[in-house]
Amino acid sequence: MAGKKSRAMGGAIVASAVLAIAACGDPGVTADAYPQQVTLADRGAVDNFHPASGYGQAGVSPIYDGLLRPDPVGGPDVIPELVPALAAAEPEPDADAGEWTVRLREGVTFHDGSAFDAADVKATYDVARDAAAGSKVAHDYDLIDDVAVVDELTVTFTLAYPYGAFRSRLTLPIAPSELVGEGSVADGPLGEKPVGTGPYRVAEGGGDMVRYAANPDYWGGKPEVVEIVVTVAADDAARAHRVASGELDGAPVPASVATSFEGREGIEVHSAATADWRGISLPKHPFLEDPVVRRALNVAVDREAMVAGPLNGHGRAMSTAIPEMYGDAHDPGAVFRHDVAGAERMLDDAGWRRGPDGVRTKGGVRAEIPLFYVGEDTQRRDLGIEFSAQMARLGVSFPTRASTWDDITPRLGEAAAVLGGGSAPWDPDMMSHDLFHTRGAGTSEYDNPGDYGSAELDAKLGEARRATDDAERARLYREVQQLYVDDPSSIFLATVDHVYLAKESQWDKGTLILEPHIHGAIWGPWWNLRDWRK
Repeated sequence: MAGKKSRAMGGAIVASAVLAIAACGDPGVTADAYPQQVTLADRGAVDNFHPASGYGQAGVSPIYDGLLRPDPVGGPDVIPELVPALAAAEPEPDADAGEWTVRLREGVTFHDGSAFDAADVKATYDVARDAAAGSKVAHDYDLIDDVAVVDELTVTFTLAYPYGAFRSRLTLPIAPSELVGEGSVADGPLGEKPVGTGPYRVAEGGGDMVRYAANPDYWGGKPEVVEIVVTVAADDAARAHRVASGELDGAPVPASVATSFEGREGIEVHSAATADWRGISLPKHPFLEDPVVRRALNVAVDREAMVAGPLNGHGRAMSTAIPEMYGDAHDPGAVFRHDVAGAERMLDDAGWRRGPDGVRTKGGVRAEIPLFYVGEDTQRRDLGIEFSAQMARLGVSFPTRASTWDDITPRLGEAAAVLGGGSAPWDPDMMSHDLFHTRGAGTSEYDNPGDYGSAELDAKLGEARRATDDAERARLYREVQQLYVDDPSSIFLATVDHVYLAKESQWDKGTLILEPHIHGAIWGPWWNLRDWRK
């Protein structure tokens, strides 16, 4: 490709940079107030660094940049603005928002020294929307008909239909064209040895440790924090105590664990607002076929008790997939107000009456559905147990069962599960469309597994997706929520705050950012390490 440096030369540049860092001594021996090495622990290792695996899809990664990236200009508890990163300016739509042109930043290089250009953007998006190549995010980009290279620094996206919110699809990490399509997404070289344009590169990785070194040629300026080390510690309490002992600079922890560290000298507790929701999926079951029954279950749930109990106050009750953070697109009237007596009447009127053991029956069918949760996730366990207890008081049995995703996923059509979502939350369309829509050929197993909904709701979702005027889109999404509360397909409980423990330092870290479902050690107060300043 024109303008590309040799891969061998790039490797030499990177090796020189790492040697230069080492020659200055251990970066961890600098003053405690401004540690230049940050050591973190996460719950688990990154399975795959390939952009089409879902890694970095929301636009936050130490390794990659997207065309746009999120910026919390409105504060840490609202949807961030999407601002140019590898794009040189705002994307330019045509008159009907069916074609979008993006001009690219000049002078950007990948970690291997090769030049970034439009061919890299095209290649990355082509793989991301190719399910046959193993892309885990293909459904998020299936609205793209074509990606065309106009010139080395200009790319044009042609869409299948007008889409005013296309900017929300432009945070995908961009990788070199020579590498992104090599092999499948599961076994290609980027999975273990990522190459991006980001502020840090992977200097060492494998198993339970990844070491990131600052990119001296980063287009945004070399970061002042020169090294990040992320290790794996699955035990929640162990991570917290390693931060308290000074062994770690920080780690994500459950809210229940963080509580005992609040007010402790030298330790900061950060609670990040999120679009990361928890809810109960509803399978195909005779008890759930009537929308009145699904509404009754939603009305019976005490969401505030869920927040106060299992979430230890670190969350916000929600009734639909478009909560308050979406501003005008949120309908404050589209809620299920807690009313157990009202829910009792709804089930009675629908013919579901309590049997001798207290469980409701109708026509010989019991209102009993197994409820699965991932056994190692204590938060989902606690939410599932609380939900089951609340439903038992209504005469509905949701016996809880701990299991693994390998066991739960194929059962979603026949059993309920404690699910979460919000991996790409920068627009209400991405947050709600597949959750509310009746199932189609490309629908994830986790979206509306009971296949509930209506033709009217489907049509309204399509109308909202294609609207290009912001005010019109917001109005349509409010109408979507009204239709959903009449015919709900699941039971949303709350968005959950992500809680982090951090060792105190004097770095100016900026503000937290509203976080998606996918998070971990590179989020929280470390999401923008590239911008930390003294």
